Formats: sequence, C-alpha cells, structure tokens
Amino acid sequence: MPSQATNYFYTLVAMGFVALMVTNAFGAHVRGIKAASERQELSRLVEAVASEATELVALTEATGATLKVCMRLPVTIGYRNYWIRLRSDSSGAWAEGGFGDPWSGDPDLRVELPWYVSASGTYKGGYGTLALNCTVQGSGIALALGRWEA
Repeated sequence: MPSQATNYFYTLVAMGFVALMVTNAFGAHVRGIKAASERQELSRLVEAVASEATELVALTEATGATLKVCMRLPVTIGYRNYWIRLRSDSSGAWAEGGFGDPWSGDPDLRVELPWYVSASGTYKGGYGTLALNCTVQGSGIALALGRWEA
C-alpha cells in the first residue's frame, strides 16, 4: 500500500503540470493578440502612406507642380522593425510593407496606387522621417519614397 506522502507528491506534480499547461496557453494567446495588433498597425501605416501618395498624385495632376510630404512614423511597431516600399510595373503601382529586412522576403500587405504612376523607393522604420516626392516626368507622374534629411 502506497504511503500518504507519495500520493501528495504525485498530486503536487500533476498540479504543477496543469499550471504549466495553463501558463503556456495564456502565453500563446498573448503572442497571437500582439502579432495581430502589430499587423494592424503596419496596415494602418501602409494605408496612410498610400493615401498621402494618392493625394499627391491628384494634386500634381491638377497643378503640374512638384510636391513633397514628410510623415513622422514610429521607430518600431512593438519591438519589431518594419519597412514600407513603393513599387510599380506595367500592370500598376502599389505600396507594400512588412516586418524585418526590406531587401529579403515578401511583403506582409499591399495597397494599390493609381495604375499610371511610376513609384519607387523604400523607407525602413527607425531611420528618420518618411518623405514622399511627386513630380511630373515627361507625360507621366513619378512618386519617390525615401527618408527626409534636413
């Protein structure tokens, strides 16, 4: 017949195991909420850049002037580095963003710009203020994304 102390020990080990499982479940849930929040913030930033770019294109079309807008963006999103890039090809133009290094990997999200615009440039979070330049080049409009330097 087992002793009373052994039963208490096994009960204590089982309770510890259950507590570990509950703690890990809450930790996984918190990480999921944090990742969704960071992705939502990145989406908000990329949409804001695309919105400003579209407005600059409309103003440049209307006035024929060269325009520049500077935007202060957060250094990081959570504790993660992020990037925003403007790109274009024969099918259209878009703003895209992601986490990590902008020169490797695929973007996490993409927002369309007016299709007839030539767009280029990359902004990496944490490196100064974002600058959007919009100019008329020949018969088209060019958007350039970069870092504002005073």
